[in-house]
Amino acid sequence: MKNQIIGIVPFSYAATDRFQAARDHQDEAQLLRALFDETRIAFRFRMLELLNAHSFKAQGDRNFSMIYLVSERMPPEHRRRLEEIVSGVPGVRIIALPQMPLADAVRRAFEQVIDPDAGHVSLFRLDDDDALAVDFIASLRRRARRLITAGLIQKPTVLSATRGIYWKNDGTGRSQLIDICDRVPLSMGYTIVSPREDIGHHYLKGHRDAAMFYPCFMDPSRIMYVRSVHGDNDGGISNLNRGRVLEAGRAREVMRRRFDLDADLLLAPEGALAGKTFSQRTS
Repeated sequence: MKNQIIGIVPFSYAATDRFQAARDHQDEAQLLRALFDETRIAFRFRMLELLNAHSFKAQGDRNFSMIYLVSERMPPEHRRRLEEIVSGVPGVRIIALPQMPLADAVRRAFEQVIDPDAGHVSLFRLDDDDALAVDFIASLRRRARRLITAGLIQKPTVLSATRGIYWKNDGTGRSQLIDICDRVPLSMGYTIVSPREDIGHHYLKGHRDAAMFYPCFMDPSRIMYVRSVHGDNDGGISNLNRGRVLEAGRAREVMRRRFDLDADLLLAPEGALAGKTFSQRTS
């Protein structure tokens, strides 16, 4: 029976909640101006191109769908730039929706892509400035198949890879790549596998609290994600001190093998990535 795999990336979507920008700007027009500020959007496009879209184009298993969720009021020039960057991502769909709570928008976007004939669906999410390992989809498909075959997916169930690389970019032209394993489900590639008739949706519960609401399977065995840490992060950073900083040679090997990325570009960022990153938070 078919298990359909679909991912979603909210890209400067003007949600009424969840994001710091939405808390800072209650008026939609003000929020849109903040989201599409030229400095901010140039930085987000660069991160999307370097990390996020690249990681999906590099997947060995290309049998999946990928949604980029945007505001229906996204400026046309930014829509064109997004289309250029995500061209070549397997099964890509850009879905534009009006302003609403993020959980509602994500549910509506997934519903446009879910195959009514699928027996199960595996829905995952990723931020626009993060990346997943080149075998993420293949690993997800394999793990979900085993759980479905064993009869363990009778209701929405979370799969989470808890080991990855934090790219700490302090905006001074120097960076660190840190190998970290966390103790709770993480947002990077956070997946809910569900029977088609009882789909679990994202952003209804906090991912770190997932075990309070869903059965959870966590895998700490392999490096499966890159999370970027910079001045425009929306979430908090609490576990950098628990990681191990990779020396340059090891970083080059890991980033090339797991992500098809050039570690030197991350360790000594140039151009838009080298300058001091701004914050979208109000002072």
